[in-house]
Amino acid sequence: MKTRASLFLATYEMPKHLELVFEALLRQSHQEFEVLVCDDGSGEETRQIIQKYAATAPFPIKHFRQEHQGFRKCRILNEALRQAQGETLVFLDGDCVPHRHYLLDHVRQQETGLYLAGRRVELGEGVSQKLTPEKIRSGYFDFPTPSLLRSSFWGDTENIQRAFRISNPWLRRKLGMARIDDLKGCNYSVSKADLVAINGFDEDYEGYGREDTDIELRLQNLGLRIKSLKGLALQFHVWHPRRDFTPANEHLLQEVIDTSKIRCRNGLFKE
Repeated sequence: MKTRASLFLATYEMPKHLELVFEALLRQSHQEFEVLVCDDGSGEETRQIIQKYAATAPFPIKHFRQEHQGFRKCRILNEALRQAQGETLVFLDGDCVPHRHYLLDHVRQQETGLYLAGRRVELGEGVSQKLTPEKIRSGYFDFPTPSLLRSSFWGDTENIQRAFRISNPWLRRKLGMARIDDLKGCNYSVSKADLVAINGFDEDYEGYGREDTDIELRLQNLGLRIKSLKGLALQFHVWHPRRDFTPANEHLLQEVIDTSKIRCRNGLFKE
């Protein structure tokens, strides 16, 4: 039997992007998973989209929502973590459309003592505006299309090399894909046991920035090492205006660096 995974899908007020993501999840080659929508206070349109897919999807979809009081992603992730059923936890942002083998790659590549980190293609504004649920259903991102390659050629889309899935281990090593520097919060996975061991996400992080690095450092302090998913677990970030970074989070991260902290105090359990 396939390993059961919990997919954490973080979103806030991007219903059109979220619909594209759900269409991609319906096409996943690995279907033994649940979706935990971690909603930072979206409105009615988002709720209706989640309900529509929850009624028909072949996998469970659970909606966790909190009132919006600024960026509080860590808090709603912990809420979902308390009810996650999977042994493997996979993380995806609601503005990133996953390749059809996204979950398969995360589940197959799991190893004890490792956390997995992938990358994404940065779709430009032009190609993003032309995306539709119908395009996703037709397999638009299964392999780079001429329109996607043109978008890259003209500088609209960035990192198009990340749109090619390369599963051969020898070729991945030759292309330098076996090495990766860090974790990005939109594309990583870890065992539930390891995430619980560091007490989940630090809810002291409010505002955008550094919460993902905090998770990575505490996993490393626990003894885990990073494993690269370059060329695997592909995803495509749909363009939108960037959020502002929150400088106040820097001191929280510095504490983790200075103390080699493993467990946060304001996390899954309050300590």
